[in-house]
Amino acid sequence: MHPSLNLPHLMRPLFVSVILLFAAQAHADSSIEDLLQRMASTMRTVNYEGLLLHAQGQETRTVRIFHLYDPENGERERLLSQDGPAREIVHANDRCTCIWPRSKLVINRRTPTWRGHLSPARFADTLRLAAFYEFSRGETARVAGLSCQVVKLAPRDGFRHGYRLCIHEPSGMLLRLEIMDGERRLEMNQFGILRLDPGLGEDVLRPVTDLEGFRVIDETTSPAEPYQPRWTAESLPPGYFLLLAAERSHPRNGSRLEHLVYTDGLNNVSVFIEASSDRPVRTKALTGAMRRVVRDVDGHRLTAIGEVPEAAMQMILDGLRPGDTSTSDTP
Repeated sequence: MHPSLNLPHLMRPLFVSVILLFAAQAHADSSIEDLLQRMASTMRTVNYEGLLLHAQGQETRTVRIFHLYDPENGERERLLSQDGPAREIVHANDRCTCIWPRSKLVINRRTPTWRGHLSPARFADTLRLAAFYEFSRGETARVAGLSCQVVKLAPRDGFRHGYRLCIHEPSGMLLRLEIMDGERRLEMNQFGILRLDPGLGEDVLRPVTDLEGFRVIDETTSPAEPYQPRWTAESLPPGYFLLLAAERSHPRNGSRLEHLVYTDGLNNVSVFIEASSDRPVRTKALTGAMRRVVRDVDGHRLTAIGEVPEAAMQMILDGLRPGDTSTSDTP
């Protein structure tokens, strides 16, 4: 056989090329994971002020954000709605104060894991996310006057939406976050104005709303023993687990209800369980990525709300059973 036709000789360059291709792909995936982890850290520890645009369906809202961090006091921020129903939220580490001026209501509670429109900390556990999402780089874009790298998270099943992030690589700041259904955008949050290290003082954390005469609900007191949920899930969508269980006061009538939060590490589903009544199911349509599923069972109304496909919420509700306090639904 002529040397030039020797099969092993011909295959060697191809084999090397395949190895280099896989190595390059592994490096690309690793760089995406590094970027997501750096973004999650940056968004927590950098001082900034910005105007965040929130687009949901045909509706667009703007929120002003003041974010402070220092090693002594930790992470704190205030969010102030600029249009639509007035709302003001102040986060101070693990405490959250939510103010609704129109209802004259203040709720003090523990800060939820999902704490706003951006919530970059959700993307930090890239090892877990990689089991349910495929990472890839997209094009470069420009947001709030800054160039940013598009990073895509495509779901591997039908129990979660996709995500498209645009990250300013020099700083690690998340400039835009989109929730996707395939190639269709369901919801978008992006900075219209962003100032890094603007020299903010403590005064930006003080609410501007006069709280005189407001009703205050305080849910910050920790119980002597961990709350044992009265309902447990016998089956859950792949990757979902029970994140939080608590008893809360209904914001409208003050009655007690059970609140369960299920998550896959990125998406949260809140389930509210209350006694059934003649009150009809709320029919107000939800827009964007937000979904609601309601199920009546054993004299109780179960309401699931979250930015996940309805299939995930329906599976959670169908699997809930009363009277079992086991904790088998852990990750």
